[in-house]
Amino acid sequence: MDLFSHYGRLLGIGEEWKVADVKLDMANLRVDIYLDYGEKSAPCPECGALAPMHDTQEERVWRHLDTMQFTTLIHARPPRCKCGKHGVRVIDLPWAEKGAHFTLLFEAFAIEVLKRVRSNADAMKMLRLDWHQVQRIKERAVKRGLERRASEEIAFVGLDEKSFLSGRDSEAFACIMTDLDGQRVLDVSRGRSEAGAAELIDKALNPVQQFMVCGVAMDMSAPFAKAVRERLVCADIVFDKFHLMKHLNDAVNDVRRAEHARLLKAHDKRLSKTRYLWLKGLEHLSPEARKWLDGLLAENLATGKAWGLKEAFKEFWRRLDVTFARSFFARWYDEVVASRLRPMIRVAKMFMRHIEGILKWHETFIDNALTEGFNAKIQTVKAGARGFRNFENYRIAILFNCGKLDMLPVV
Repeated sequence: MDLFSHYGRLLGIGEEWKVADVKLDMANLRVDIYLDYGEKSAPCPECGALAPMHDTQEERVWRHLDTMQFTTLIHARPPRCKCGKHGVRVIDLPWAEKGAHFTLLFEAFAIEVLKRVRSNADAMKMLRLDWHQVQRIKERAVKRGLERRASEEIAFVGLDEKSFLSGRDSEAFACIMTDLDGQRVLDVSRGRSEAGAAELIDKALNPVQQFMVCGVAMDMSAPFAKAVRERLVCADIVFDKFHLMKHLNDAVNDVRRAEHARLLKAHDKRLSKTRYLWLKGLEHLSPEARKWLDGLLAENLATGKAWGLKEAFKEFWRRLDVTFARSFFARWYDEVVASRLRPMIRVAKMFMRHIEGILKWHETFIDNALTEGFNAKIQTVKAGARGFRNFENYRIAILFNCGKLDMLPVV
């Protein structure tokens, strides 16, 4: 077997393609393989009918898997056939997808590398590519994966926001939808507004899927709720219990800060360095911290009262029957109002306004714990990329790492 036939067999290009030349550059550790199409007809890429050759395009180059330590490049002039039904079309190439700058085998290898490295920079070194080339591979992989994603029924989804840029305005955040049963990110849109949530729902779910959603776990965001009611008409809105507990923790901290300021005026430092003591769950406290907390609770502090009300609310989630849960909330609400602790009363009133959505948890038992878990992974991706300025790049990174997509090309 001669050298040209050897490379043709290695590439798996079929008999219609011939290796016309192979150039070996020892100084730059590079192999260039030149291919020619040897037939007078080819299948139309639209209908598959055999059509006569029309002409060839300008020479293009594709990066292939390395041959040993040698960078390998494929050169060819893509042929065009003239179909009687579809006109002049570029034929399908056996080694690459349309518009790609890499062969199928190289893209498949690069995707596996990108899944396993800590950052794009690591992949760039291993693959000997620049940032733009790596990004194009990820974009094509995500596009391929989204096109292959089946339109199966998705019963429960989560909606949450994640910071994209610094700042507090809507455009500084991303809105993320997760499939709670499938444990994957469905899609991402920009902004924590009604328009952003509506765009996200339309991107992530087709009209039939939107109709089939039974429940949405989310925070008490009015714009999110409005978009859900308009598009997911059969879904229950379930206000996420982790967001509720965060509101209670924030209220306890507000009580502590105000009381700490008053005590300091009297040179009383009992609440100094106790912030996390009140915010951590009892199960996460060391024996020493638990003893310290017990001592503070015995001193009849306002912060202790707020903490007790926060801890008491955890019993709400243990009432598995909606009727019992509603009764428990009514008693808890009265205790909060009687405490005269304004931050706690503010949160309790907010809960009261959203009580029906909060009680829906006792029917669906869904929450955004999965979404919160993805937030940690997304933060790792963001740190590895040293942040994102372009939102679409941010979206691609999230879907690539958290979308459970079938992204490999068919080789």
